[in-house]
Amino acid sequence: MRAVNSILIPFLICFIFSCEEEQQHERMVTCEQEDDYASLDNYKIDTLCTDSICIEYQSVWKELLMEQNNLTEQYFENHIELFQSRLQNWVQGISFRICYKVKINWAIAYVCDQFIIKIDKESTLFTSLPRDTYLSKDEIKYAVSKHAFSSDIIRLSNIETLQFDSLKHAIQYLINKANVNTMCSKRVFISESTGNLLLEAWGEYVNEYNSCIKGSLDLITGETYITDTNCFIIN
Repeated sequence: MRAVNSILIPFLICFIFSCEEEQQHERMVTCEQEDDYASLDNYKIDTLCTDSICIEYQSVWKELLMEQNNLTEQYFENHIELFQSRLQNWVQGISFRICYKVKINWAIAYVCDQFIIKIDKESTLFTSLPRDTYLSKDEIKYAVSKHAFSSDIIRLSNIETLQFDSLKHAIQYLINKANVNTMCSKRVFISESTGNLLLEAWGEYVNEYNSCIKGSLDLITGETYITDTNCFIIN
């Protein structure tokens, strides 16, 4: 009986590990990794508008951003880099738009905010705001709170450190959580709900038509969000 057991035990161990290996590699993933910051190439890097109206509302934007997110001047200087701003005339009036990068350690996200600064006198929307005059800081704050005329200033966490010391370690953590052989980073973005920086990654399942895995990793908390999805929309 001992002899039978001594034969069966190694066999069972080999069988178990063989099954685990097969299960581990049952759905293989492939992807092509671009440069670490390739996603930033998709965004326009231009100049800051320098006329008096732009300068005034850039100052208003900075004050509201810092107040809304409890940011210090030091945090702003260390982690936010301005890239472009402009005035945008449209059917409802004039909006101020500004784009910038938020950088914490190695992670960089590109962000744009905008808000109404002058409402056309013919507009019938948000009638509590004045018409045909430049808005005050308090009026803009109200417009942002109501998302009036597409006004929005991003929610931003004031955390200054990440859980992961490199992109490589962050993507490997997400791969392990997703239980796949590989994933490729796509971009870093800011969560609308928390203001934290998130890493987005993806991969395409091998030998499965139009089948991808997508995931994101909160670089502050370590939380992951992983799902299987179509790689593209079929008409």
